Amino acid sequence: MLATAAGWSLINDLRWRFIVILLLIDGLIPFIYFVHLLSTKEISDWDTTKREQRVKLYGFTLVAHSIGAILALLLGKIVLAKILFLFLILAAVFTLITFRWKISIHTGVSAATVIFLTLISSSQWLWSFLIVALIAWARIVMKKHTFWQVIIGAGLAAGIVALGFYLLEINSESAINSSRICILGKWC
Repeated sequence: MLATAAGWSLINDLRWRFIVILLLIDGLIPFIYFVHLLSTKEISDWDTTKREQRVKLYGFTLVAHSIGAILALLLGKIVLAKILFLFLILAAVFTLITFRWKISIHTGVSAATVIFLTLISSSQWLWSFLIVALIAWARIVMKKHTFWQVIIGAGLAAGIVALGFYLLEINSESAINSSRICILGKWC
């Protein structure tokens, strides 16, 4: 999802400095924290298989994502701020669920990304839900999640992003500068 937001930023001519800062705050810093938790054995494996171990990481990531969304808003990047806020809401919902139940963030992130790309490109990415199905299947086969954990993760994420687009009034015209990129994803 972060790569999608960064790609949107590049397409819409946002400055490299801003994109690098966004990737640092929303991507690199949470990843470094994850590696720290892994090296100190606060997280037992790369998949963060144990639900209880996810809470600390997710909380830290929420703070980092909040800073990224606020920075975009303060710099006047309103549509990007809305997109980042939507992803922040999604992360908050998954974090709250994690206090009681283990939900698949892999299927959630992939479904959110596919629905985001579909909504900003008039459904040309809809076929990518096949990838979400493969990810769900892999998570079940690897015994990292149950059937319901992957289904609810994917469905909830797709629903939150779709509803967020509606409520935050994000559409393909506001998410993509139509003078720079065609709806089919080719340069005009």
